[in-house]
Amino acid sequence: MRRGTLSLGARYVFPVEGPPIPNGVVTIEEGRIGWIGPAREHGVDVDLGNVAITPGLVNAHTHLELSRLASDEDAGDAFEVEDEIAWLSRVIDQRRTGSEAKLRDAVARNVQASLAAGTTLVADTTTAGLSWDEIAEAPLRAVVFAEIIGLKRYRGLESNNDAWKWLSSITPERQVAACAKPGLSPHAPYSTADWLYHSAAASHLPLSTHLAEMPEELRLLENRDGPLRKFLEDLGAWDDDWEPIGPRPADYVRKGELRNADWLIAHGTYIEPSEFWQLRPEASANGHRVAIAFCPRTHARFGHAPHPYRSLLEKGAVVCLGTDSLASSPSLSILDELRFLHERDGSLSGELLLTMATLFGAWALRAETTTGSLRVGKSADLAIIRLPDRHETDPYRLILDSREPVVATVFEGDFVTGPWRGV
Repeated sequence: MRRGTLSLGARYVFPVEGPPIPNGVVTIEEGRIGWIGPAREHGVDVDLGNVAITPGLVNAHTHLELSRLASDEDAGDAFEVEDEIAWLSRVIDQRRTGSEAKLRDAVARNVQASLAAGTTLVADTTTAGLSWDEIAEAPLRAVVFAEIIGLKRYRGLESNNDAWKWLSSITPERQVAACAKPGLSPHAPYSTADWLYHSAAASHLPLSTHLAEMPEELRLLENRDGPLRKFLEDLGAWDDDWEPIGPRPADYVRKGELRNADWLIAHGTYIEPSEFWQLRPEASANGHRVAIAFCPRTHARFGHAPHPYRSLLEKGAVVCLGTDSLASSPSLSILDELRFLHERDGSLSGELLLTMATLFGAWALRAETTTGSLRVGKSADLAIIRLPDRHETDPYRLILDSREPVVATVFEGDFVTGPWRGV
């Protein structure tokens, strides 16, 4: 954390909770934002030049332990549209031929790639907390979700025990030191028994789950048959005695005591529109939160039906952005996801898109009082984005209609990547 005061000047400052500030200044005091406004009202210690200062970006759903699949190595950024069940088989094959050491190496690389991409808060889903150590040592905030999985009881017990063994090692002191907290992730309705969902909900920890991800999931919940059942049978993971919590994916986060937990829903593509109202913040019991993490490029890769993010937002649900993993997406950059979504749907305002990439994700992870926007008193977590040398009446388009990269990342007032490190 930076000690003392430092004022940064930029072509534009994007507070998120207010309009863009041309020729703006962000003042850092003891690692927090001490002042924000136009340069005409405040001196500048370091002029960063033709850049935008935004809040640090929030990756609301990722798997840092996964690497690019071997068959995708030559694909560059142009992944071909693929059947998701076939892709799951390839991911499982990669995991089975890998090792824990390789997974940890992938986490370390991907943490650094995330920081370089301007990410200062991440929601990572990992095997039994495997990514914690690398994340704990990095200058960023995180919720680390230990994955629990298994339709068959012995597999569920195994993954649950592994997760809780890890959880028992994460003391409050370790959480504070790491700027991170632990959570649990029942993998998905098609892969995780009902008792694991209920056990996770009783933990009072943050929870995440893959939900309404593919049409085959809907068929399995309604009829107990279809391609997902065959996939699970071929893996030896199917349980003839399995009964779903309910016939609709939303039942897994809104039915009975499952309502009494914070849920971060990964994907949510096939949630029934009539259930959208259940995902609004005011619909949650006892102040518990539910949000949807949409991963635009991964969604496009699998050729899914149009994602209902717009209807969800119109109903008052919170939709944030994630990258999923390098096994399904070309990079771990939320800025790339933001620009991809803008290209696909130019009707979304730049203000809304940037909010989805920052404050909405922070809210979903209960970090909105600390980060997610530029406001006096919040942590000085910043992304510095180079801007094109042109004029735009809408300054958000300087970020969205550009390929200019994140050039620096600031965490708690310190430059942790980029040319100004040590300033």
